[in-house]
Amino acid sequence: MKKSINPLWGARFKQQSSDLLEKINNSIGFDYKLVFQDIKLNSVYSKSLYQAKIITRKEYEKISKALKQISEDLNKGNFDFNPKYEDIHMNIEMALRDKIGNLAGKIHTGKSRNDQVATDLKLWVKEKTEKIVTKIVDIQKTIIKKAEKNLDVIMPGFTHLQNAQPILFSHYIMSFFEMLERDKSRAIYFKKNLNECPLGSGALAGTNFYEIDRVSLAKNLGFSKPTENSLDSVSDRDFVVEFLFIISTLSMHLSRLCEDFIIWSSSSYNFLDFPDSLSTGSSIMPQKKNPDSAELIRAKTGRIYSSLMNILIVLKGLPSGYSKDLQEDKEAVFDSYSSIEMILDVTDEMIRSVKINKAQMLSASFQGYSTATDLADWIVKKLDRTFREAHHITGKIVLIAEENKKSLDKLDLTLMQSIEPKITKDVYNYLSPISSVNQKKSFGGTATSQVKSAITRAKKKLKK
Repeated sequence: MKKSINPLWGARFKQQSSDLLEKINNSIGFDYKLVFQDIKLNSVYSKSLYQAKIITRKEYEKISKALKQISEDLNKGNFDFNPKYEDIHMNIEMALRDKIGNLAGKIHTGKSRNDQVATDLKLWVKEKTEKIVTKIVDIQKTIIKKAEKNLDVIMPGFTHLQNAQPILFSHYIMSFFEMLERDKSRAIYFKKNLNECPLGSGALAGTNFYEIDRVSLAKNLGFSKPTENSLDSVSDRDFVVEFLFIISTLSMHLSRLCEDFIIWSSSSYNFLDFPDSLSTGSSIMPQKKNPDSAELIRAKTGRIYSSLMNILIVLKGLPSGYSKDLQEDKEAVFDSYSSIEMILDVTDEMIRSVKINKAQMLSASFQGYSTATDLADWIVKKLDRTFREAHHITGKIVLIAEENKKSLDKLDLTLMQSIEPKITKDVYNYLSPISSVNQKKSFGGTATSQVKSAITRAKKKLKK
């Protein structure tokens, strides 16, 4: 059967599109995800057409009723997306045509697919941003519960992956609450930047149907106002870049958490144990229990980064106005959201269910002379030495401890006094991981009292 020329724009063409053009041009394989946004847009827009007296009340009611029927068909799974119609906009218009005939063609009066797709995608991004914020809050609540449950767990804090200073595990996990708080703030602020509606901009120059009230149209779609410049409106994808950046930063934070958990679940550390439900085994090594869930989060973060770079590269060389290159934004957005939604859900479950090995964490906190800074601080406070002097003295004491294969809290006082004669036995009150932690009472520190206060503040933040 001979193909017909495209019903949307084919009147000016003598030849039908090649199979190759259709293959590269069609977007319905992914932009079908905008279907409910497109139905909403057409419903609101048809009302604006009626209010502008471009269509009659009877025509508006027919269009509105048919769009509701299409929505019901979709919810029942009775709608087939047809690749012959290129994209979601044409699929909805042709479905409308099947129900009400040529009247369906009136819904495109005064609008272009250029302003239509920009609006659809903004509506979709607005909805998904709200879901991201909700899921971030869910993880924050899980973090608080984990912190409260493990307030007595002492572990080594690391710099350069080397034992640095003892901290509470609760202090560690609450650090991710703060990272997520920044992610949440970015997402909430971003939602405010999504409040300008492109619809009514036409292809690029505005519309001859000036009777259409763009202010009312914007508000009826959930925006606060229309965009200011029609040329900018149809080609603006800043919101796509921002959305992907927010997702990228969020996934980066969770990837760092996963990196820690992956390392700490190894037999070399044995700080924590993944639940069976989030682990896999080996096809050849029966003893293996692999933290695949965390590893896949780490990998999907790289995938999300690639989407951000993809759209930045697409946008950097575009001339003013709409170009078909912009079609490439949707797959990046849809894929990244799908990934971050999965990452958020898995991370929430991972934090909730991971088992903490308290004894092993405490034992490890004695290693690496992690209380050396506490010794230096004691020398400053008790012996009235400068910190640089104290640092030098402590370094020599650590060398002696290494030679004697002793931790600082077990090193003979006489050996310490060989470096600094004024050191007294009082110093031992400062050299255990427990005492080290409890000394860190500065605001935001790892002392139990400070972590409890941080948890209280975190709970208040979630109530706002």
